[in-house]
Order: sequence, then structure tokens, then C-alpha cells
Amino acid sequence: MDKKSEQSYNRTVQSVSSVGALSVPWSAGDARLAMPAALGVAGIPALVITDGTGKVLTANGRNHLAADPLGFNFPWAQRPVSVLTEQALLKMARHPAVVLFIDDEDSEIEFAESVLTASAESYYEECSIQYPGFCPYQNSSDDETMDFDYSTSRHSRMKKKPFKHVMFYIGIDGTDSADMLREHIGLDDAVPLLTSIDFPKQKLVTMKYGDEITTDSVQNFVDSYLSGNADFKPLKPYSEKC
Repeated sequence: MDKKSEQSYNRTVQSVSSVGALSVPWSAGDARLAMPAALGVAGIPALVITDGTGKVLTANGRNHLAADPLGFNFPWAQRPVSVLTEQALLKMARHPAVVLFIDDEDSEIEFAESVLTASAESYYEECSIQYPGFCPYQNSSDDETMDFDYSTSRHSRMKKKPFKHVMFYIGIDGTDSADMLREHIGLDDAVPLLTSIDFPKQKLVTMKYGDEITTDSVQNFVDSYLSGNADFKPLKPYSEKC
């Protein structure tokens, strides 16, 4: 049994030798057995991503790679703003999302992340204040439905209203996920286009065409959406075809 396991181990090491992968020698049994627990690995094969200091960013790299083969969200650490993927579309069936559709240029992706991040971080900060220790984008559960009150930064006198776990995405023009979502909800191909899409409550709001998209205008848009004062339009029910 041990000999067979060692042979299997050597074949695995040989299969990744071309990319310069490091390995723990078979003879270092204690280290080999300790690593899975230290890295949070429950089964093999597993792909674990760490930063330069050794901090584990995700122990579920295999699933992330399968859902995001082009690596738009690599290294797949939890973040306030992510690129829309097909896996994200499934999450949107349960949770509302703010989506900024943009062209597929690297500069546009960087721009989208820069203007969305402040609003996303403000949202999650408010959540963590009202529910210490809980932050949706840091939580591993995709089915979290906890409601909480959001006080907008620009309209503090507005009556607070409960809302669901909201996510923030960048929809890249030409990707399957962005194109499927646009087709499903009937959005044209204009970019950039900022939207708030709520499949659970079957409603949608878009920023007025021609309005400049900046950090401040995005914050105003998100505040209006979360406070319930946006110009909502009805949205047809979510379909598994999306």
C-alpha cells in the first residue's frame, strides 16, 4: 500500500514538473500529513491559493478555476467587487446585485473596479457595524439572506429600509455571463451602463443614459437604490436559462 501510494505521488509530482512546482519529499511524512490541515484542505486533489506571506486566500481553487477559467477574479480571494461569471449569475437568483457593464479593455475593467469599490466597501462596512463579525462578501455561505438596515451616506434622514445581501459585479461586454444577463433582462449593449438588478423582488433600475459614471455618481445611484427611492422597473422572474 505504501509503495503504491509513493508511486502515485511521484507520478503526480512528475506531471507538474514542467511548471516548476515545488513538492514535499515523500520521505517527509510528518510534513506531508500536516499540510492539508494547515491549509484547510478536506480532499485531494486540491488547489490552494496563498499570498506572498503564506496567508491562504482560498482553499477552493479547483472550483474557482472551473467557474472562472480565464482568471478574471484571480487569485479568487474574497473582495468587495468581482467580475461577473456564470457562477455569479446563479448567486443573483438569490441576491440582488449592482452591475456595471463595460467594454472588455483592461483599462475599462480597472476603471469599473475603481468607481464601484468605494460604494461596495461602504455597504459592507455598514453591514459589519450593524452585525459585528458578519460581512457578506467575506462569508463563505452563498445562501446568506440576512436583512439589515442601510443608512445611506448622502441621505441620512431617509427612512431606513431592510434589504438583502447585495453583491457588486463588473459585467464585461462579450463574455458569456454578461451577454446572457443582458439578453435575459432586455438590456441593450450600451457601455458603460450601471444597473441594480434584483431577481428575488423582480425589479431593476439603471443609471440614466449619458450620465457620467464617477465614484460620487455611483455612490448616489447605490444610495438611491438601497433607500428604495430609485426609479424601479419590473423584471421578469429569474430563469435557469440565464
